[in-house]
Amino acid sequence: MITRRQSLTGMATLGAATLGLAGCSSLRPGGGGGGGSDGGSGGGSNTLVLGHAGSETDPRQKGSEQIKELIEERSDGRITVEIHANSTLGSWEQMIEGLQLGTTHIVIESILALEAYTDLAGVETAPFLYESDEQFFGVWDGELGAEIKASLTEETGFELLGNMFRGARNLTVNSEVATLDALQGLTIRTPSTQTMVDTWQMLGARAEAMPWDEVYSALEQGVIDGQENPLDTAAFNALYEVQTHCTLTQHMYANYHFLMWGDTLAGFSEEDQQIIREAADEVGRTYTERTVASLEEYRTTLEGEGMIFVELEDRDQWVEKVSPIFEELPDQVTTWVEQIRAQA
Repeated sequence: MITRRQSLTGMATLGAATLGLAGCSSLRPGGGGGGGSDGGSGGGSNTLVLGHAGSETDPRQKGSEQIKELIEERSDGRITVEIHANSTLGSWEQMIEGLQLGTTHIVIESILALEAYTDLAGVETAPFLYESDEQFFGVWDGELGAEIKASLTEETGFELLGNMFRGARNLTVNSEVATLDALQGLTIRTPSTQTMVDTWQMLGARAEAMPWDEVYSALEQGVIDGQENPLDTAAFNALYEVQTHCTLTQHMYANYHFLMWGDTLAGFSEEDQQIIREAADEVGRTYTERTVASLEEYRTTLEGEGMIFVELEDRDQWVEKVSPIFEELPDQVTTWVEQIRAQA
């Protein structure tokens, strides 16, 4: 299995070069004409630059390759997709900024990545909302999920295409953490979203927001004690090399989406917009099916590499500790939270 260290080799050098190339890319729907009324139906071609933070073995890469194939085939080559894995276009924060600047055109990320743009993103980062996968699918495959995504687009300008289920986020550490007491004082890496930082601080840990490409070495060197992510992240990034335990906190559920800047998508003809949207939806379904089918495999892989799985013994105490977060949520998010909980 490819180790996280191997997947990071040369990344810093490649990142600067690739970002420079991406900055020179120009997306002109309809080919060299700058987006006329014929949109993508003309004889020209467009290149969509797609970035994600996963390695070439990560499920995001498979999703990227699938959407590339679908878009290029269904557009008869009018649209091509250029894939950049391993954060070679920068951190996810930089890639999302690039959507607005036109240096990237599609980024695979979850709603938490939009928390810097709207506090409505707290609907995903609010902890302990879901009791099961089935509850999560009921929300995001239904009218409520569509309403949430539409509201986020209206607030931020970003389109969220497709629903690619990631699974529940769990805690990995180097000690047994079965109770809240055992978590106290541990340094836990989180994404740079305030709600998630607040969550772990309220739980008694020291939350450390850190770019993902620094996490493996920080764990290896003991700079941080643990991190939290779905099981695929731990498996595909070889975290079993630097973490001994996984606590099944299941504190947050999320989808990945193909994020696009709305104006970029709107620059295409109606036909090509439909091709892109339908391709994203199709990939989302395949990705979700693959995730559900692979969750046990991820656990088996991690256990086979020596990682010990631990169940929470006092989940109710964890839930109670983070309850103040819900008091600070916007009214609209509070309404969504109530609707989500009603589907449990």
